[in-house]
Amino acid sequence: MDTSRQPIRILIVDDHPVVRQGLRSLLSNHPDLQIIAEAAQGQQALATARRECPDVVLLDIRLPGMTGIEVARLLQRDCPQTHIIMLTSYDDDEYLTGALEAGAQAYLLKSVSDETLVWTIRAVYRGERLISPELLDRVLRQFAQVRHQQIQQEVGLSDQDIQVLQRLAAGASNEEIARELGWSKASIKRKVQHIFDQLGVMTRAQAAAEAVRRGLV
Repeated sequence: MDTSRQPIRILIVDDHPVVRQGLRSLLSNHPDLQIIAEAAQGQQALATARRECPDVVLLDIRLPGMTGIEVARLLQRDCPQTHIIMLTSYDDDEYLTGALEAGAQAYLLKSVSDETLVWTIRAVYRGERLISPELLDRVLRQFAQVRHQQIQQEVGLSDQDIQVLQRLAAGASNEEIARELGWSKASIKRKVQHIFDQLGVMTRAQAAAEAVRRGLV
């Protein structure tokens, strides 16, 4: 660590005094981290950030009068050089997505280790983006799902088409697919031809290979 550099100036925003005291005690052990102010609610946090221009804000999600997500959105507008770390007890998907969309560079659960928190502050200050390890798999799954839907729309396949394509790629015959989905063989035959047309292929093997290549199955 380069001690010749100016310390990272931090604003702590949490409505629980015990949490603020614990964070102050932890971070005071690191010479490169400087607590410049604390705030217990959203409006106070915004006023303090506008006045002090902190490098990093440790921001809780649930605050009196204004949510941490609302605070983050306004901080991004008014203090674009300030890096935001959401530090919360909530692992709710809506909170996580909302915080990242609002401009937070990191989302940590309060259960993270002291070492992880300190490392994240330094990493976010350098411009990195981080998510609590407990939540990372969930975010990746959500991203994969969104990407899959985008590809599906680009190709022009419906959810029913994907159901047929998945079974086709697994080697099922039209009769087997019809029986499993409860459709007529004629309906499945039309679906398969539609899938061929949309993927630009001629055979079931080509359709399966194209589906894998595009991440549709």
